[in-house]
Amino acid sequence: MMQDEFSALTQFSQEYLSFPPFLAAFEEIERSIQLYRAGAITQHLLVTGESGTGKTTLCRLISQKYPRVVLPERDVQPVLYISIPPAATIVSVSEAMLAKLGDPNPTLGTSSTKTARVVRLAQACSVELLLLDEANHIQDRGQSPTQYLVGDWIKGLMDGLQIPAVLLGLPRVESLLRVNEQLRRRFTRRMRMELGQSPEKSIEQECLELFYTLIHSMPIPFSIGSESWDALAHRLYFATDGRVAYLKKLLTGAIRLSFELDLSEIRCQELAQAFEAEIWPQGIGPLNPFSHDFAFRRLDRQGEPFEQGAIASRPGTRRAYAKQI
Repeated sequence: MMQDEFSALTQFSQEYLSFPPFLAAFEEIERSIQLYRAGAITQHLLVTGESGTGKTTLCRLISQKYPRVVLPERDVQPVLYISIPPAATIVSVSEAMLAKLGDPNPTLGTSSTKTARVVRLAQACSVELLLLDEANHIQDRGQSPTQYLVGDWIKGLMDGLQIPAVLLGLPRVESLLRVNEQLRRRFTRRMRMELGQSPEKSIEQECLELFYTLIHSMPIPFSIGSESWDALAHRLYFATDGRVAYLKKLLTGAIRLSFELDLSEIRCQELAQAFEAEIWPQGIGPLNPFSHDFAFRRLDRQGEPFEQGAIASRPGTRRAYAKQI
């Protein structure tokens, strides 16, 4: 039974979150590659999103679509994808790139010689796109002067490579661009991987659509019972604050609970327990979005999981939702 639960959770965790901003970012990156191949201007992109929204998955899907090809005379690597190491330095980032490009001695040489080797190897491997994930590790590194130096190095590297580059990271990575004006000018095109950007749908509808997509990937079916889908949409929004990562945490907790209790289906009762276990232990009774007593309001007051100031505020203002539904 333990093995079944482990396999189910592993498979569910590997499901990528195909929601509109994710697809839009994928298409925009592909467009950058195609424009580059057509000889058009080189365009760069900044993609931001909270942890768990699929930035790393996005990089992996792009890398899988344009895989490394080993030819008799050389290797062709269309995409150079690295995850920037914590406490990023020029040396650590250049070494990570050299390792991905197949350099046998990535730690050998000075900072400038490593940078030159990155450019030379990337050109030899016909690299057409640079993906830099976890770019917030640069912003997290020391004070503004250090951030500026690493950012300036990346700018110089981009100038040397002359290929499209994509920076991906937590929203605070934008602070790095504020520190380095030249880097900021190169990343004027920006996309956010979060719900609440559609002019045609409410964020509650987007939450419900993503939830509906994910439940088809769960090993145990979901039963809505007597609840209306409209009410569930609002409960999901208030339980996750419209954050993709929290929605997946909620369903992961519900799957674990269903195995523990040997349930044949997941209901709102299990979502209520999963919210308490995975998102907010104090979320009981009127403070639990899946409780009949819930007040249908954002949980953004002091001490609550989405407290203002503790996390970034959501776009727009939310309307109150009648409790009697």
